[in-house]
Amino acid sequence: MELLIRKLTLSQAGEIYKEYLKKDFPPAEVKPFLVIKQAWRKKNYHAYGFYQRRGEEESLCAYAFFLADQEDGILLLDYFAVCRQLRGLGYGSRALALLKQECADWNAILIEVEDDELPGLEEETRQIRKRRIAFYTDADCLMTTTKSRLWGVDYRMMVMPLKGEGAQDKIAEKVKRVYQGMYAGPILKKHFEITAE
Repeated sequence: MELLIRKLTLSQAGEIYKEYLKKDFPPAEVKPFLVIKQAWRKKNYHAYGFYQRRGEEESLCAYAFFLADQEDGILLLDYFAVCRQLRGLGYGSRALALLKQECADWNAILIEVEDDELPGLEEETRQIRKRRIAFYTDADCLMTTTKSRLWGVDYRMMVMPLKGEGAQDKIAEKVKRVYQGMYAGPILKKHFEITAE
């Protein structure tokens, strides 16, 4: 399968947000597009589309939206999805491999995965979370010791090192700085905390 990766304009990201993202993620996880737009204008947000070409036509297969911290050279995966009819066919793995090449000038990509180690999780939920972690592990992402809670959801932090040394160092600080580029202090204080480093 040949996939093309494209860095999206704000307008293109907005179309994908309306057409796909709002349907692919639970309403509680979908931030208002205005928040994305504000971060984008500060150069703290980026988005990529993955397309397949058939003749003259291109069709969207997957997309990835990122929070960004230019200073640290860090991208934090905000939304990543394969279009519904293509799931389970290897498009996600191929898209991650393309991202690794496309984002090679950045230091690392951080990925929040729902915590599979929480006590009291239903076994089915735990297995779903473990499969998600395995997907990123297969794409050369490394689990860190950092955990966070964001809007009441517990996450473990993974990292995909891209260049240089120290991608796994000071993850908690890096995550905080990424979020500081998007949200005001009072919002972060109320809805974001590092629960383990």
